Amino acid sequence: MKHRRPVPLEQRLVYVQVVEGLLEHGLRGQVSPRLKHRLRQAGIDLDRPLLPAYPVPLWEQCLNVIAEETFPGVPREEAFRQLAERHVEGYGRTIVGRAVYGVMRLLGPRRMVQRLPQTLRGTDNYTEAELTEQGPTTFVMRMNSRVNAPGYAEALFEALLRMGGAESPRVTRTQEDADGTTYLLTWTER
Repeated sequence: MKHRRPVPLEQRLVYVQVVEGLLEHGLRGQVSPRLKHRLRQAGIDLDRPLLPAYPVPLWEQCLNVIAEETFPGVPREEAFRQLAERHVEGYGRTIVGRAVYGVMRLLGPRRMVQRLPQTLRGTDNYTEAELTEQGPTTFVMRMNSRVNAPGYAEALFEALLRMGGAESPRVTRTQEDADGTTYLLTWTER
């Protein structure tokens, strides 16, 4: 696996197609004036063209704002899970996302998971993921990052597995430390 040089936290960026996927497509018609105002305060002005990339801490702050505003009264983890599903749907409506998802659907779940590290590298300037296959429908994935949004990454990966044709996908965070996060990805064959 080709590794990029580690990117310091303060230089980590998420690319525009990720932001566009959620804000312009996943939440289409659901961005209230209050949400728009809070996003502007956080650093994303939806009245202007999106920037090519955004700092990760700013993006995580925006995810929190979006979850609070879009799913008021919903427990935090459930709000992030629902947000992740909308994000996956919205990303699929971007130019990049349509191409990526088209390939994922053709690959099937196993080969889609094997390409996941490559797919994730296209979303930001820092993510590295390593896979260990434990069986035909079971993989361990170690990432060099953490998401400060409980349930978000798990729901995102489950939605991607479903897109790849997985039946009953389940993603569980098994370890988290200062250097990253480890997930267990499982599903059943159709």
